[in-house]
Amino acid sequence: MPSVLRSFSVLLLGIQLAFAYNFPYESVQLKESEVANNSDMSFGKLPGGIKAKCKTFPGDASWPSDERWGAFNVSLGGALIKGIPPAAACYDGPYKDAARCSDIQRGASNAVYVGNDPLIPFGQWALGNPCPVPMPSFPGSPNNTTPQFTCNITSFPAYVVNATTVKHVQLAVNFARNNNIRVTIKNTGHDFLGRGTGGGALQVWVHPFKDFEYLPSVQIADYEGQAARVGAALQQYELFPYMEESNITLLAPGSPTVGAYGGFMQGGGFSYITSKFGLMADQILSLEVVTADGRFVHADPTENEDLFWAIRGGGPSNYGIVTSAVVKAYPPISVATSSLGFQTGPVLGNGTTSPQVSNATFWKGVSVYFSHLVRVNDAKGIGWNNVNTQAPMPLFNRTERTFSFTGDFRIPGISAAEMKTFTAPIIQDFNAAGINLTNPDPAFYETYAKYGSRNSPSGGVGNRRFASRLFPRAAFVDPLSAAFNATMAAVRAFVEEGGYSLHSVDYHASLATAGYPGANSAVNPHLRAAIMHATGFDTSSYGPETTPEQQISSHARLNAYANKLREASPGSGAYMNEADTEEPDFQESFYGANYGRLLRIKKGVDPWGVFYAVTAVGSEEWVVEGTQGLPTQQGRLCRVDG
Repeated sequence: MPSVLRSFSVLLLGIQLAFAYNFPYESVQLKESEVANNSDMSFGKLPGGIKAKCKTFPGDASWPSDERWGAFNVSLGGALIKGIPPAAACYDGPYKDAARCSDIQRGASNAVYVGNDPLIPFGQWALGNPCPVPMPSFPGSPNNTTPQFTCNITSFPAYVVNATTVKHVQLAVNFARNNNIRVTIKNTGHDFLGRGTGGGALQVWVHPFKDFEYLPSVQIADYEGQAARVGAALQQYELFPYMEESNITLLAPGSPTVGAYGGFMQGGGFSYITSKFGLMADQILSLEVVTADGRFVHADPTENEDLFWAIRGGGPSNYGIVTSAVVKAYPPISVATSSLGFQTGPVLGNGTTSPQVSNATFWKGVSVYFSHLVRVNDAKGIGWNNVNTQAPMPLFNRTERTFSFTGDFRIPGISAAEMKTFTAPIIQDFNAAGINLTNPDPAFYETYAKYGSRNSPSGGVGNRRFASRLFPRAAFVDPLSAAFNATMAAVRAFVEEGGYSLHSVDYHASLATAGYPGANSAVNPHLRAAIMHATGFDTSSYGPETTPEQQISSHARLNAYANKLREASPGSGAYMNEADTEEPDFQESFYGANYGRLLRIKKGVDPWGVFYAVTAVGSEEWVVEGTQGLPTQQGRLCRVDG
């Protein structure tokens, strides 16, 4: 793709000032003359607002007629898709299709498949499990039958705009605003909170916005250096080949299917090289955005400054629809990694790489690992680990719960030999704690691009929920401190008493690392102070086979143990992209001291309430009806005090 776009970029290479758009798909824009006399598709005028209590829902008298939807589709050039979920093919009715049903059964749990469909949510629970995929029976299953569910199509977005131009996005925003219809935005849908979907909505699918161009030299405000022009829908696995071709380093998400410049960036966005280069929000030099009035605007440190500030870390799907950005680029950098593990259960395989230890020694080892986080982060590296637990298994003569720990350190810019020297004190401390590990030979990658390209795109989706917490760097400076011991005690209680597994990514995205213009952004201040981002997973199902009461009970138990993590980190918060949809006091937890300014900006750029997402700034003013007490998005969206 870069070679195709190279002729276009020749005109813009060199020292650059602000520009009207980044890519050809952005040159196709909606003109005032096309919609001036069209009440469905005309632009909005600030200040303004629609004060109806609820968003218009399919079946309402005010819902646009089929003729008006048809006219809207004509204006889009046929880009309108009716909101029929693929799983409808598995149910009796007009959409039944055995071949299509078989296809969705094969792909339903695959994140790549889900990302390539505009309607499938990352977790069906977010829409109340409205159209479950009935999996085929298999020999040995109970009664050789499958559960019988129903497919409720109205719980999904009513229509989808398959956006391939800025004009498509503008028309979608205008039509939805002028008809008081809920708007949702999806790229890959890789979202744990259900922010990219909603019942009866008009969904804007920006998945086609995947262009890329390397810029050897740009000047944007006070930044001068190399950069890249990026489409908003580029995913992690798509960035690494571009890095290799251009011989650069770009920040990238950790999971292959995550979109790099959508909700990931807008929530902060951490990477395996974040301690070295900052968050994804810190990389943004300029943005192209469709705002709630339907206008296509440019934002950078000197133009539309409030919008530029808010989008970078102030939460996704809430201030406008990003179509592209210009981001910082760095020279190639190497990555070295070193892994270790230990467990309380029997060793299957090489006991020198994951030895069996007692319960007491296991928890000592967990503390040893975390006691080195400050040193790892000061070396511009990160930690990555899992503290897993397995319930007793009487059939295998295991009468006690077992625990396992896997962890590694990933440090950019050092050699394999330097990495082995760096990890020697860590291994020494493990040995002193009674865990007989040898210092492993590190894995070494010549460039971050090669490190990222080692696996093909993959990933799963699920119907479970989790909680998360940011632990401040200050708690890890002294491993003998009360704050460190309280953190370790909370982790142990969450896993040992709660029976939940815990995963953490341990990075430090300080203001100093953020640099310019990243340090002046809406990124959660709690994220700046953190060194450990912990997530705890609930193994209970939130799928269609469970009742709302069961789901509420399961979440209440999870939350009780998550509170132990919160109590051990007073004054901190959580990373909004990987968090509980029902995070207590989400305004403080996800946004910190930035919330007041963000709310003022939100009301200024979107007085109509065009954009809404659960836990987004201002979302407390809205409620989804008909969810049976669950934080799901399938119902009518209404104002709390409308």
